Amino acid sequence: MNGFENKVLNFIRREELLNSSDKVLVGFSGGADSTALITVLYELRKLLGIEIAALHVNHGIREDAADDVSFTRDFCKERGIEYILVEENVPRYAKENKLTEEEAGRKIRYEAFSTYKERIGATKIAVAHHSNDAAETLLHNLLRGSGLHGAGSIRPKRDDIIRPLLVVSRQEIEDYLKEKGLSYCTDSTNEENIHTRNKIRNVLIPYMEKEINEGSAENLSKAAERFAEADEYIRSVAADFFEKEVTCDKDKAELDLNKLKELPKVIKENVILKCFEQLTPSRKDITAAHVDAIMSLMDETNGTKRKDFPYMITAIRQYNKLIISKKNERDLESSFDEEKEIELPLDELGSENKTFEVPELGTVNAAIIKGATKDAIPSDTYTKWFDCDRIQTTVFRHRRKDDYIYIDMDGKDCKKMLSKFMTDVKIPLDERDKLYVLADGDHVLWIPGYRMSSRAKVSEDTESILAINIICGGKNSG
Repeated sequence: MNGFENKVLNFIRREELLNSSDKVLVGFSGGADSTALITVLYELRKLLGIEIAALHVNHGIREDAADDVSFTRDFCKERGIEYILVEENVPRYAKENKLTEEEAGRKIRYEAFSTYKERIGATKIAVAHHSNDAAETLLHNLLRGSGLHGAGSIRPKRDDIIRPLLVVSRQEIEDYLKEKGLSYCTDSTNEENIHTRNKIRNVLIPYMEKEINEGSAENLSKAAERFAEADEYIRSVAADFFEKEVTCDKDKAELDLNKLKELPKVIKENVILKCFEQLTPSRKDITAAHVDAIMSLMDETNGTKRKDFPYMITAIRQYNKLIISKKNERDLESSFDEEKEIELPLDELGSENKTFEVPELGTVNAAIIKGATKDAIPSDTYTKWFDCDRIQTTVFRHRRKDDYIYIDMDGKDCKKMLSKFMTDVKIPLDERDKLYVLADGDHVLWIPGYRMSSRAKVSEDTESILAINIICGGKNSG
């Protein structure tokens, strides 16, 4: 056993990642990280008393993906490791489900893990995150405005998923593979500085290690570990309060604000977050901005105030009572009957955000940006940039009979009636009249959650940009 294997073994034991007789399903892409992971678990299998199997997902993105399949299959065959191949078309899946390819690939991988874990009788799923990944994730989440939970998001174990390599760095992994005389596959897309994470990995962290502190990545990883420990403690305190003081069922969480206000701010925030978690199918669209919006409801105690959130959730403060609940049909009909139109007056907007409340969407920030480049266009789901030079008016409203939208087809802007577009993308009939769209006359600039007009997009010739950010988005805030 060499130093690398001993370090991983001690980490597995310290964090209690594996038990004797576990069957471990290993995510094996063929890259350096996963090759090191499956190798070290193979070398330690007898000592740990475990059995391992490998799962490789071909995402259908790169032309050389077949080489990865051959490499991983041969690697496992030589060592007698059970091998599972899953082939999916990630670009098509991403398009059909309105996801980025990165999000779609991750979703497909973890669905495959879940399916085959049960099918082969595995008890654990092992993935190859290492300390540099923890550092990258910490920076990525902090730069996006994450709170404490996001700062410590990569943990040694979560449910049945374990990360045995979290104790080692990328350099240690490469040194280990070299010592073992093992080759691995290289994903060329990892070197492309298109996505934020690649920029952090290939540009930001190397700069920090060269110009600031050569141990930057390691120190960030250790900080993420401490943040995780602090977050777990805070969430446990919040959970105790939640169990004692929050009345909750599958459709509603209700609590006394007088008791909530007695708590430290960080505990209050986590109580509110737990309320959201009880009512939503996923935490993905619940952010610190949504928690902050609930906190703002607590600033006053007179009268009643309300805000809308993702997954058709609404929060109402009634004097000293806070109710977070799913909307019922009466709420939806009442909201629809109001037929509110919210204009974003372009001549009154400047570089500072102005805030608007839009039914079913929630709190919307809008500003005019001058001199920004096309390369800076944000990819965040809740932020859209529009070519202000081509827009006369901007109004959030329900759809109208003559509405149309432009769709990019083979590089050309093709005009399509909104009703036809809604049919094509299979928007349910009972939702179409309740959706809020952003329109310039009959031209629909944006259907939040579905599509932005191709003719409203920023180009190289754009001088003024209308930036809209839905910070407390409702059901269709994509």
